[in-house]
Amino acid sequence: MPADRGRVNSQRRLTGSFWRYRIMAFTTGTLFLVLVFIGVPLKYWGDNNLIAAVVGTAHGFLFMVYLLTALDIGSRLGWLRRSWLKLGLVMLAGTLPFASFYAEHRIRGEYLARLGSRDPAESASTVG
Repeated sequence: MPADRGRVNSQRRLTGSFWRYRIMAFTTGTLFLVLVFIGVPLKYWGDNNLIAAVVGTAHGFLFMVYLLTALDIGSRLGWLRRSWLKLGLVMLAGTLPFASFYAEHRIRGEYLARLGSRDPAESASTVG
């Protein structure tokens, strides 16, 4: 029974880590798109620096949180032992428009594959 409890706790930590990363990927990606496609054009063509300043600052701060959540999910998925390149690419995904959405999609697939490799009864009880 204690071994099952350890697997359930591990699964819960992985699920929490995945959701934190997913929220940060969407938040960082959306702010970056607003900055690139609205804030910067308004700054240079409309002489209005407000959106670029506010959204740029928010994106910069939240990008640091995104890096921490990417490191967390990467360590829980075993990338620190196997693939530093994958971890680096996921971390860099927050610096290109639309890339964080693609990285989140790929990580979601790996996360769901990890859930599928578990016992179905165990996965149903830990996900819900």
